[in-house]
Amino acid sequence: MINLKNLQVFSLIFYNMFSSKVSRTDGKLIPYKKSYFILHKTAKIKLFSSLVTNDNCIKRNGRSTIIRMDSNSEIEINGVFSIYYGGDIMCFKDSKLIIGGGFCNSNVKIRCTNSITIGNDVAISHDVTIMDSDAHNIHYDGYQMTKPITIGNNVWIGSRAIILKGVKIGDGAVIAAGAVVSKDVPANSIVAGSPAKVIKENINWGKMI
Repeated sequence: MINLKNLQVFSLIFYNMFSSKVSRTDGKLIPYKKSYFILHKTAKIKLFSSLVTNDNCIKRNGRSTIIRMDSNSEIEINGVFSIYYGGDIMCFKDSKLIIGGGFCNSNVKIRCTNSITIGNDVAISHDVTIMDSDAHNIHYDGYQMTKPITIGNNVWIGSRAIILKGVKIGDGAVIAAGAVVSKDVPANSIVAGSPAKVIKENINWGKMI
C-alpha cells in the first residue's frame, strides 16, 4: 500500500507526467521522501511496471535512496520492484539495468557499467553489492574489466553478499549471507563462503507469509 504522507509529490507528478527521461507503458515511478534522481539528459527509465524508491523509510530515519544515470544509460522495469531506504544505484555511460520484479532491502549498492539483468520475484537482503565491473583495469593477457551479470527468477540473496562481474545465477538459487559470488551459481542450489561454493543442491525456498 502506498503511504501518501511520505511521497515526494512533486517528483511523482514530474517523472510520471512531464519528464522525457521516464517512459511509461504501465506502472509508475513512486518516489518516497529522500529519493534522489541524478539523470543525464540522454538517460532513460522505461517502466513496464512500477518502481518504488526509498521504500519502508520509517519515522524520518534520515536515509535516502540515490539513482544516478549517466549518458545513454537505461533502466528497464518489467515487474513491480521496490528499493528500500539507503539504496545506491549507479548506471554508467551506455549501460543497461533490467529488473523483472521483487525488492531489495536497505543499503543495496548496484554498479552497472555494461549490463545487469535481474529476474522476477527476486529478494535482495540488506547491504548487498552487485557490480559488473572491477572499476579499475588490471593488465594481463585475457583480462576483462567488465562482464555482464544475470540473476535468474525467484533468487534470494542474503545480507552482505557480493555479486561480481560475469556471474550467472540460476532460477531458485539462494546466496548465503556474506557470500562472495565470482562464479556461476546452478539453479535451485545454495552457495556460501568467499569465494562462494555450492553447499546444497535441489532446494526450493519460499518467502515468509
